[in-house]
Amino acid sequence: SVVLIVLQVVLSILLGVVTAGVSNGMNEQGLTALSLVYSLFGTVLSMAYYVFFTGYCGQTPGKMAIRVKVIRTDGEDIGYGRAFFREVLGKFVSAIIFGIGYLMVAFDAQKQGLHDKIANTYVIKL
Repeated sequence: SVVLIVLQVVLSILLGVVTAGVSNGMNEQGLTALSLVYSLFGTVLSMAYYVFFTGYCGQTPGKMAIRVKVIRTDGEDIGYGRAFFREVLGKFVSAIIFGIGYLMVAFDAQKQGLHDKIANTYVIKL
């Protein structure tokens, strides 16, 4: 997550400089549209980060640092398709129900959040 935050800060600064040059003389609707484009870009970048690292090796740099890994319930690597399902669709569902999908980890015998149950994954300690 720290890697993602640093990347987003650097990109935000660069986009801010570009925006300052582009937005001169823009009306409110143009600035709103530009803001939406930047928000969408940030969201896609964040999703790509999690899907790439989780699909590639089951770990983001943050998970590597704390020595945990996401695996399928059968113990195999999750791959990109399941990573997308877990990181994008599963976490979206977990979030739109007021975060309850994340809180499930505290009460579930397998320590799975809703996103893990949806994608048939576990987080294990290495």
